[in-house]
Amino acid sequence: MMKIKTLLTLLLLGAIFTLSAQDRYINAIYSDDDIIVQKNVIFGANWNPYLDPALVGGQTQVQPLMCDVYMPDTLVDSDVDRPVVVYLHTGSFLPPSITNGCTGTKEDSSAVAICRRFARHGFVAVSATYRLGWLANSTDLDLRRGTNLVAVYYAIQDAKALVRYLNASKLGLGNPYGIDPSKTILLGQGSGGYTTFGYATIDNYNEVANPTKFQYQSSVGVFGQPVSPGDPYIDTALFGDWDGFGGKASIIGQNPFGLPIIDTTVYGRNIENHVGLPDDVLMVANLGGALGDSAWLEAGDVPMVSLHSKFDFFAPYEEGMVQVPVGQQFFPVVYVQGSHWAITRANALGNNDIFLNAGYTDALWTKGINNQYNTNMAPGIYTLNIEPNDPNQPWVNNSGPWDYWDSTSTCVNAGNPNDYMQSKSYIDTAFNYILPRMLTVLEDAGLPIGVEEIQLSANAVKIYPNPASSTLTIELTSEGQKLEKVEAIDMTGKIIYSMEVSNSLETKINVSDWSSGIYMIRAYSDKGASVHKISVQ
Repeated sequence: MMKIKTLLTLLLLGAIFTLSAQDRYINAIYSDDDIIVQKNVIFGANWNPYLDPALVGGQTQVQPLMCDVYMPDTLVDSDVDRPVVVYLHTGSFLPPSITNGCTGTKEDSSAVAICRRFARHGFVAVSATYRLGWLANSTDLDLRRGTNLVAVYYAIQDAKALVRYLNASKLGLGNPYGIDPSKTILLGQGSGGYTTFGYATIDNYNEVANPTKFQYQSSVGVFGQPVSPGDPYIDTALFGDWDGFGGKASIIGQNPFGLPIIDTTVYGRNIENHVGLPDDVLMVANLGGALGDSAWLEAGDVPMVSLHSKFDFFAPYEEGMVQVPVGQQFFPVVYVQGSHWAITRANALGNNDIFLNAGYTDALWTKGINNQYNTNMAPGIYTLNIEPNDPNQPWVNNSGPWDYWDSTSTCVNAGNPNDYMQSKSYIDTAFNYILPRMLTVLEDAGLPIGVEEIQLSANAVKIYPNPASSTLTIELTSEGQKLEKVEAIDMTGKIIYSMEVSNSLETKINVSDWSSGIYMIRAYSDKGASVHKISVQ
């Protein structure tokens, strides 16, 4: 039985190398059964003034920040430099318990479906929580608008904390997800789309402090603190900056669940997460949402693409006022720039040149440019022409058609017909529109896309002695070739050794501390790669 198991594992390892060397990322090379999900990974914690203390054991309003990680199982995928897609869910920056909505968590139907799909293509996909809550039903403009801006600000801080955590996981935690966090892409839906736009564009204090729409009209702050008219809603001494640094809270202990207790008599409310690590992303994409202010978008911001419903009532396609229902009326929150405006501006600034110069001819790219509502034929925006069923109730509109949920749910569906096959079709459209643009920026960042690896012949590499007990020698036998990298993979598919080689014809590996067993040695040269089975005793 053991011999059969070993043979199957070796065949599996052979399959790993075949798949990884060919059309990874372009096509789905793994089945859904190959995908594992690590649930509720804690990537940070921070103050949430709207968190029910009973939910976290009392004595604190600090929220643990969690994510679900979707990845190909290491039994079928030995890659340790996989790019990452971070997915931020929708939900109006309010928990479903408040909205009675069908969406608003990292487990949303569309979040799960899209993350699994990226994982089947060989990516690692992360669906994340962020802090929720704002005074949406307040009749006080400062409280309504100020707390809404703070909610977006919190979400940006939390998303950046997650990207820094991904860097920490590679640098200090042994890279448990097998990722290259320098190749991270951000994808947001609905309120997550507001967050991705803000993540990509806010990079200085003036952008959130100077616009008059982000300044107090009265003398009472969003948390009841005294302010003066003209003061900005965002006070970095209270909230920290857009990266999540500064405004440090005073920690005076822990509650029974291990969460920090903050001294609320001290002004700061921010907990800094993963200080000193990068939080850069290569690009952002959004399904709905909007840009909080036109001044945020500047030359040099990361590339962006969007899918957006022309008739989205709550997040304008071009630009307009965000409205929230209060009782039987709608109250204005803030004037924003929609996806069509943002993509048009990003194109004009040169931020999207990497897409505009790519020469795309795929059907969705072309269809997006030629959509009747894309009045200036802007590349990079895919418009959904879903009109509301009742023009007298434009807020009842299927502006998030990729969502679906349990048909027995009593949640408010806000116009979505809950047709699984229809939602799946829209997910297909969103995925197939975004993926080629992702591959463009990833290839530009150095990730080989769609290039089949050349396999060296077996006699081009000598590995000896075999079995080995102390030192293993890897030697190229062909003239004109140089070793560049050597990897060792154990029988579970895990890379247990990796070393860059400086253009040498041979290198040696100390295997004296390796466990006895069978390993696969993969040797890379400037002419290709070769895989060999060895035994360590």
